[in-house]
Amino acid sequence: MNLNKSLFSALVGAMSITLASSQSSVQWPIEAVTVYQQGAKVERAGEVVLDAEGKAVLTLVGLSPAVHQEMLQVSLGAGWSLASHVFHTAVPSDQAALVAQQQADLESAIRANRQTYALREALLFTYEEELAMIRSNRSVNGGELLLVDDLRDHANFWRERVKELSYLMLELRMEMEALTEEWDRLEDDRARLEQTLNAEEGQWTLRFAGPPRSKADVRLSYVVTGAGWAPVYDAEVSESGTMEMKRYASVYQTTGNDWEEVPMAFVVGNPLQSIAPPTVTKKELGLTVQSAANSYAWEAQASFDDYDGFEDLTRRDLTASNSVDRYEFEPASPVFIQGDGTRERVFIEAFELAGELNYLLLPEYADEAYQLVNSGAWATAQLVPGRVQVIAGGMYRGAYFMQLPAPGDTLQVPLGQDVRVRSSRERVLDRCTSTVFGGSRKTQQSFEITVENQHNRPIDVVIQDAVPVSNSSDIEVEVLGLSGGELDAVSGEVVWNLQLAPNERKTLSFGYIITYPKRRSIQGL
Repeated sequence: MNLNKSLFSALVGAMSITLASSQSSVQWPIEAVTVYQQGAKVERAGEVVLDAEGKAVLTLVGLSPAVHQEMLQVSLGAGWSLASHVFHTAVPSDQAALVAQQQADLESAIRANRQTYALREALLFTYEEELAMIRSNRSVNGGELLLVDDLRDHANFWRERVKELSYLMLELRMEMEALTEEWDRLEDDRARLEQTLNAEEGQWTLRFAGPPRSKADVRLSYVVTGAGWAPVYDAEVSESGTMEMKRYASVYQTTGNDWEEVPMAFVVGNPLQSIAPPTVTKKELGLTVQSAANSYAWEAQASFDDYDGFEDLTRRDLTASNSVDRYEFEPASPVFIQGDGTRERVFIEAFELAGELNYLLLPEYADEAYQLVNSGAWATAQLVPGRVQVIAGGMYRGAYFMQLPAPGDTLQVPLGQDVRVRSSRERVLDRCTSTVFGGSRKTQQSFEITVENQHNRPIDVVIQDAVPVSNSSDIEVEVLGLSGGELDAVSGEVVWNLQLAPNERKTLSFGYIITYPKRRSIQGL
């Protein structure tokens, strides 16, 4: 019976050794990365050899701990299958031993620092006590007559010793300050080591089955969080309005693994969360009041840095954009991206975008016109909403966040104000009246807008103003002449589209009559 137990134990031990020998830990290199606006697909590759039973167990180590386990994809050899895969996180075994040795060295350095500091502190106390004693006994008492030489020697001794003690104490304090700074650095190092000791990596255990002793080059891909990119642009505008666009990707990743000179692609959108098709959601339309001269809003950017320290663009809500296409961009060269979250600006491509210069005047708010570039061919340029810094005439004009209009509409790129296209808005007082008739009061208001082109070339100008809109049945608004302007009855916006010859000036007029109860006062006028 005991012999059978011993034989059984030996067989179990042999099976354990065989199983352990067939399992190995490997760290495959990163072959390619596809970066989405949130998340990234990482591809690794290596060789797998099946044993005499047609099996192999591999544990891929050194992976990011933030992995979507359901998004694993593995290429297999002919006749192979993936028997199982299990993802888990763990502290690397070699990391614990290395950190333990570093911690021991660090603790030794901290103890030595504190011992030295204590010795210097004790010596400083001794010097302070001696100095206090000398100062308390610097006067000569008693009736004994001292010779002049003795008195001089006493004074010299007191002066030299006090000076010597002051220098010694100063040196000690400086050394103790340096020891304190060193101690602070050592404590910071100890805190970092604690973090390193507890830092876990992702590990993926894969079990393969197939023809005995066959081998294959296996390619594995998975999706990680903690990565993303956002498009940024440089737009250099020529005098004709044509734009030389440079497209960049502002990329970051916090996987802990550097992407070292690997082929990379940037995809608009986010990775699917499973192999099953997503649920199609209902598209609901709504209406909002917008400017007739501008179908989307510009968002100014006072300052930003594509490399570090600015708002994470990948978290911006881009649902307001009308970009519905999924684009993929590939840089011409492999890219290096650090795994610690440092953001890099990666050049993708340069392209030309046709456009025409235009001017927008808002006389009620500003005297100078806003210069714009209108482009109707933007949809073919695969534009994606993102930050744009504008350069015109060799000068950086500013930056803004570019949203896209609806397909078929015109993209407008702002260039800032142009002082050579001006406007003024004045109330015509002799045409402003107020009368009472019955139970109603009528107020007439009239305005003149003067626009001027001080360029030596013709320009296209859009002038935008507004008339009041009633929100009460007791208030009636009658619009007078608009000098050819187009009125939006819902918003009250009036728009004029003009062409101005070089150095031409034009005057536009508009007005309105408001009727309301005479015993009430009008607000918002």
